[in-house]
Amino acid sequence: MKNEYFVSPQWLNEHLHDGNVVIIDASAPMPTQSMNYYQFWLEKHIPGAQFFDLDKVANLQTNLPHMLPEPETFRQAVSKMGISENHLVVIYDQGNMFSAPRAWWTFKIFGARHIRILEGGLQGWQQAGYPTESGKVTRSPEVFNMQFTPEKVCSQTQVLDALRNDVAVQFVDARAEDRFQAKVPEPRPGLRMGHLPGAKNVPWTALIDNGCYKSAEEIAAIFRKQGVDLNQPIITSCGSGMTAAILVLGLDMVGHKEARLYDGSWAEWGTDDSLPLEK
Repeated sequence: MKNEYFVSPQWLNEHLHDGNVVIIDASAPMPTQSMNYYQFWLEKHIPGAQFFDLDKVANLQTNLPHMLPEPETFRQAVSKMGISENHLVVIYDQGNMFSAPRAWWTFKIFGARHIRILEGGLQGWQQAGYPTESGKVTRSPEVFNMQFTPEKVCSQTQVLDALRNDVAVQFVDARAEDRFQAKVPEPRPGLRMGHLPGAKNVPWTALIDNGCYKSAEEIAAIFRKQGVDLNQPIITSCGSGMTAAILVLGLDMVGHKEARLYDGSWAEWGTDDSLPLEK
């Protein structure tokens, strides 16, 4: 096993049939995509991998996409998938590390003890010459005992309070620089352009190289170059809470274990003209 965050395709192939290993495909489309990743999973996945739908195992009482589910929703979904808090959950996506960290973050928030991400995702697995299968996958149900840590999740109200009360916290935005600087429209229609007042910009793609995270040393240097103090509290955000999790994982790797994530992110903030922004 590579470390506490990742496994290599070789390691997963060697442990594919271990009783304590559960594999999930957590692929999700970017806002500009209309891809059906569930269908792609049905057609081709790592043997034994189940599909974890970030848009369905979510809070469906809001019009915001893939918001963190209620604890009971998550518990029921993963228990039905045969996952307990003690399983080693290996997460991958079919793309370039866009959505696997969001699933990592979700499992972590609810108390999964052993979570890894497959480096290179499905592409890396196939490039290494390992087999895939098609069709549905089922496991015997398990009981997932939760330890929910809601303090790691930020609401719009908490973000606004931090801004109004000049709380010593840094906002770090994972969107592309052009979106952050309001040079291009948001991919979701109807959203204002700009960013949270005082926010720093660390585009999520800066942390990823060919479907893998860069080294902890490189990641720390990237945050520092963008003016982020790694010794001070941080709240991450992005377009809709997806790639903000990429920053949370990167921060965790460099020792900043207490970063929080603004779940509604710009999909929520950008809709309300009464909320402050900068361009």
